[in-house]
Amino acid sequence: MGRSPQSRIIRASRLAYAVLVLAYPRDLRRTFGEEMIEVFEDVMREAVSRRGRLAIATIWGSALWELLTVAAPSRLASNGTIAGALSFVAASVLFLVFFRFVP
Repeated sequence: MGRSPQSRIIRASRLAYAVLVLAYPRDLRRTFGEEMIEVFEDVMREAVSRRGRLAIATIWGSALWELLTVAAPSRLASNGTIAGALSFVAASVLFLVFFRFVP
């Protein structure tokens, strides 16, 4: 017995959103991750059953906007990310300097 297109959309959206939640800092995911996924699924279920494609697109737009405005800045604010970025920049500069002066 196959699943309805609506249930496939909800399931796929839940899975995709669960992957996006990995972009949030670990502490936030531990505290709120499962709840975020459940709320997203509930809102998506409502949109699929009552409102249609435009509502689904709006929900995904909001989820992606939150990823850019909350998850990314939160990740960038962590010490590990800053240390990694600085390490990458320093290694790149050393690499460029080394090859600049090597004949």
